[in-house]
Amino acid sequence: MLSITFMGQTQFLLDGVDVSGQISSKSAAILALILMNSSRQMRRSDLIGFLWGESEDDAAKYNLRFNLWQIKKTLVQADGEPFLLVSKDVVGINPHFSFRCDIVEIEQADPETMDSIGELKHLLSLFRGDFLENCSLHNCDGFLEHIILRRYYLENRKLVVYHRLIHLTYENKLYDDCLQLLSACEEIDPYNEDIVQIRLEILLQRNARREAAQYYQMFCSRLLRDVGVEPSVKLQELSKHLHLQESKEPRGRVLHLEVCTVPSLPGGWMSQVLRALYGCGQVNWADYLTAQQLSDLAYFRPELGECLCAPVPLVRIAEAFMDLICALCAGDSIQKLEIQSVNGAPLDDLSRDVAAVLQMKCGSSLVLL
Repeated sequence: MLSITFMGQTQFLLDGVDVSGQISSKSAAILALILMNSSRQMRRSDLIGFLWGESEDDAAKYNLRFNLWQIKKTLVQADGEPFLLVSKDVVGINPHFSFRCDIVEIEQADPETMDSIGELKHLLSLFRGDFLENCSLHNCDGFLEHIILRRYYLENRKLVVYHRLIHLTYENKLYDDCLQLLSACEEIDPYNEDIVQIRLEILLQRNARREAAQYYQMFCSRLLRDVGVEPSVKLQELSKHLHLQESKEPRGRVLHLEVCTVPSLPGGWMSQVLRALYGCGQVNWADYLTAQQLSDLAYFRPELGECLCAPVPLVRIAEAFMDLICALCAGDSIQKLEIQSVNGAPLDDLSRDVAAVLQMKCGSSLVLL
């Protein structure tokens, strides 16, 4: 049995023995091109065009012959059957050779019609990384373009698998599994409102009303910031349901912060707001920010923790700050957040733009004095 992995680190296992070191990069590329083809075969001239298009004709033919010989010598069954069948014009996979290949399995599957969560999880496990992740062939522009297109295709296939798994785990009330899948999917599909709605519905069913409101507010901020649009009517209706539920319980209090503004310091007002929030000792930062966001804000305010990488782009600090303020204003503990500039100086340009977006998103829950 031959096992071929093209997603992530390229690997060839023949009867459990790793023979990857005996397969050159060009040989691996030949096998990838053939296995990507639905007929599992390709003309020699096409292989030369992809991999030796810049070479002289005789040199290209020789290089192809050498790599085909290398493959046939290495990938052979105990009974002598070679993995490749080579003729004068065509190179193809031997139909009598037992093998598994991740990209073949991915392309043959129909995840949209699959009902087995176990089978879908196995399919998802095949996406170990990018297709031919470490491929760096020189003077093979046509091949590399082909690989990039195939990566886009496989990324879309991965999303289809994620979405099917999310819907099946949700329908079967496997909410912990579903939430993990949602988090992973959101990293590659951050603006999909269908999966946002599923997360909100799970949180509502678990009576995690505060977390649902915070998540919705952060999604709205991200959507407006990155795409420049508001959520769909359907999602906004669900948010109204959130607000209706919140109105049945007592709201929190007013949190008043006093800061000094320094107009010449980019982001100075944001830094002072963070300092005041930290000083009040009433904010559980982990409830509102990811570890990465908290690390980004720590570049402005070291008391928030360790900044894992420096310098941090101002855009990341601004985004984390907006997510924090939006989440605070949408939560249960604070009914209104008041931020007063005690020295009356104007905000710096960056902070002024951030404050304008926050006032639009938070409405009456945020008051700047």
